[in-house]
Amino acid sequence: MSAPGHVDAGWLAGRLAADNARELGRGLTQLIDGGELSPGTQLPTIRDFARAAGVSPGTVMAAWSRVRDTGRLETRRRGGTVVAGAAPVTRNRADFGWPQVEMSLVTPDPAVQPDLRAAIVAALGTGDLHAAQRAYITPELLRAVQPGWPFVAQSWNCVGGGSEALVLASAAAAGGVEVDAGGLIAVEEPVSPGYLDILRHLGIGAVGVRADTEGPTVDSVAAAVRAGASAVVLQPSGAYAVTGGLTPARAAELAELLRAHPGVWVIEDDSAGPLAATEPATLGTWLPDQVVRIRSYCKAFGIDLRSAVLGGSGELVERTVRLRSFGMASNSRILQNALADLIEDDAVADQMARARAVYGRRRQAALTAFAAVGLPATSGDNGFVVWVPVPDETSALINLARQGIVVAAGAKSFVSTSTGLLRVSILQLPDDDELIGDLARAVRAAIHSADREYFD
Repeated sequence: MSAPGHVDAGWLAGRLAADNARELGRGLTQLIDGGELSPGTQLPTIRDFARAAGVSPGTVMAAWSRVRDTGRLETRRRGGTVVAGAAPVTRNRADFGWPQVEMSLVTPDPAVQPDLRAAIVAALGTGDLHAAQRAYITPELLRAVQPGWPFVAQSWNCVGGGSEALVLASAAAAGGVEVDAGGLIAVEEPVSPGYLDILRHLGIGAVGVRADTEGPTVDSVAAAVRAGASAVVLQPSGAYAVTGGLTPARAAELAELLRAHPGVWVIEDDSAGPLAATEPATLGTWLPDQVVRIRSYCKAFGIDLRSAVLGGSGELVERTVRLRSFGMASNSRILQNALADLIEDDAVADQMARARAVYGRRRQAALTAFAAVGLPATSGDNGFVVWVPVPDETSALINLARQGIVVAAGAKSFVSTSTGLLRVSILQLPDDDELIGDLARAVRAAIHSADREYFD
């Protein structure tokens, strides 16, 4: 239920399904932060909900009080208890300036990331701290990630962030354990920032794979395989997609195609991690011998956690292990176990729901603002960026930079020549529709200015 109105007591009881104040409060918080209960939505009376849920009115009162203390509920005179919505991350307009906002790099907002101190302290108590043997993945981290992995992984590795994981998997798929061994990799376009530069540095060729609203097209992947690609890199969460994300139906079609090519690896780059609204689709269910999944936690929990998990094909994961300092490198047990603590912490899960809601509002505000000025911007399902079509990327970037607005050129995210696009990161946008409207108008003015300069 997303439209403001009255919530049916039976519906809400079915969605919460708990019998104590703590779990009821936590469930209600998740419904609010996840957008299922919109600001202004009126909850059923305490007595009606208690009857529907089979709990005492006192339990409901205590649960609602917990949520009200966080600012997500408010009690209106004669209006009952209504959803106030998750409080936005605000900035002081008097101190605001666009040069302060990072929109060219996809840098998360620290204000919606969890405090790492408790997790780090807890990880210091691990029993095998300082053990001589390497822990490519600790038992604690494996216990935390394995139940939620989308397919049965044959092997595991934990490395220093999503970018390192993607580089290791790409190098392993293209050239075994020899960096700079050449090879060709198919990559779903648009790619994450900087990835194509890294492939060039490794001496690995890239062939672009087109995507539509359901993910990479079968025809495009087939063409890449015919061209000699040894691996296909997919972005199932749609974090950098122009639109959509990988659907289960498209994943099944791609698996059917690649089943006939057992020598072609599939690298699934889940860069959104806990920030994805739902578990992204996977080919691993059908092709466990060919698929490795990368789950990055840096955007969600912070870059200083330096951790990403690879799980999937035993052979490919083992290659990534050997590529990392010839197998002598492994991530700190402290960092791995801190990550495990964060993954299993209910309070952190609530924070991730809030982060998704905050980023979702910013994404939608940007899309709405660009549409209002006649620019048909688009984004993926869990998009970290919005893509704005422009007739001339270079002129638009220069004109925006003159106003202190720095965004990225879309061309750097495509292997093949693309139509003009600006890539705008939404993660640090202000929670202010008027300011985002100003941004959209500035982009439109930059485009029109470029047109005038061209015709003068």
